[in-house]
Amino acid sequence: MARIESPNRSFTGTGPGGVHFEDGVAETDDPAVISYCQGAGYTVDGETYTDTPPAARTVDVPDPRFVQDVPDTAPLRDAAVDPQPGDVPPSNAGLANPHGPLVVAPGIGAPPVVENPDGDGLVAATEVRQEPPARSASKATWVDYAVSQGMPREDAEAATRDQLAEQYSRKENG
Repeated sequence: MARIESPNRSFTGTGPGGVHFEDGVAETDDPAVISYCQGAGYTVDGETYTDTPPAARTVDVPDPRFVQDVPDTAPLRDAAVDPQPGDVPPSNAGLANPHGPLVVAPGIGAPPVVENPDGDGLVAATEVRQEPPARSASKATWVDYAVSQGMPREDAEAATRDQLAEQYSRKENG
């Protein structure tokens, strides 16, 4: 059994790993609790470690979904935090810490995703085979087509009808 002394010598109650402290002192044979206490400033068997063992060094990582102050005002958007149609967001995007273990990215080079024409969620743009509209179709029709091909809606709306027709007619024809 290892004798553990709390940094607070008057502490009485439950400590790390459920170990009960009485007047700042507890005993345990749990190696995980002993290791934690050694790295957290407790005195273990009469020794207090001044250099925290690497395994016990921890840093709180802020969850970027809840960070309020962002010094860079670049017009970037994190697809994991704020997924939009056309993104290939990681699994659990917007639901869990995007840098944590519950979010898995689908991989680099994945095709853009679009609304399924059947109305059943998102699908890869390459799965939606759609002929481009007639060159004389309305701008709204061309915008919808460009978005279905993976172009961000903002970019499609910023372009003229003729620019979209030129880009996607050329793309389809060669």
